[in-house]
Amino acid sequence: MLVWDPPDERYYEHGLDRGALYLPGKAPVPWNGLMNFDEGGDATSSIMYRDGVIFLADQDAKDFSGKMQAIFYPNEFHEYIGMPEATDGLYVDGQKPKRFGLSYRTLIGSGATDDLFGYQIHLVYNCMASLSPLTRQTLGGDNSPVIFNFDIVCTPVKMTGFRPTAHFIIDTRAMSPAKITELEDLIYGDGSTPLGLPDPNDLYDLMNFGDAITVTLHTDGYFTVEAAAANVYSTGPYSFRMDNINGTDLGGSYYNIADGGNADDIIE
Repeated sequence: MLVWDPPDERYYEHGLDRGALYLPGKAPVPWNGLMNFDEGGDATSSIMYRDGVIFLADQDAKDFSGKMQAIFYPNEFHEYIGMPEATDGLYVDGQKPKRFGLSYRTLIGSGATDDLFGYQIHLVYNCMASLSPLTRQTLGGDNSPVIFNFDIVCTPVKMTGFRPTAHFIIDTRAMSPAKITELEDLIYGDGSTPLGLPDPNDLYDLMNFGDAITVTLHTDGYFTVEAAAANVYSTGPYSFRMDNINGTDLGGSYYNIADGGNADDIIE
């Protein structure tokens, strides 16, 4: 039965904050002046006719690109838009831009609660940016700040099982506070210095498995193991290793290994 407009599902998206730059080999840099990010990308459609009637309509997947606005950008970003600092305070324009990563947060409100019901974290990989032409004006009665506009293009990255993309979205509404903290420590840092955005496959493993290792015993005598790649991985054509094992109840079967093993370690 369909139910329209339930009070606890009056969601809406609004706002943007927590911009961060990810520069290769450097610590993440907060972007405090980020105003907006227009998420786009080109996708082509095709329509084929036969005898004057549409018999196939198809839509291609899009490749992510964007436009970004800011009233301020970090000094570290100069080099990545082709304006490196040659020496203290001397910037050289017209150089080759460099690749970087980006993240920002968008908010989710709920009519049943408030504007801060939840949020999404956007991760953008392999970006290159070009700064649009600027207009400088003399001081007058209305001294509005200069708005910096950037065109963003991206090279997609691979997540196993999906078409490559440069844009990933983490929706925190269905996540536990502990999992959100774990993810944000990975993305924003927790005292140690992360050197870039997480690999998409590692991100998937963390959100799908966490630290869990799931073993399924089948009636044909075989078993399957599902877990993050950091905890379970192949060591040969007929063997694998499991790390970080703390003991698991398998309903009559169990592991007698402390830090790894293969199929012979399953004991009935």
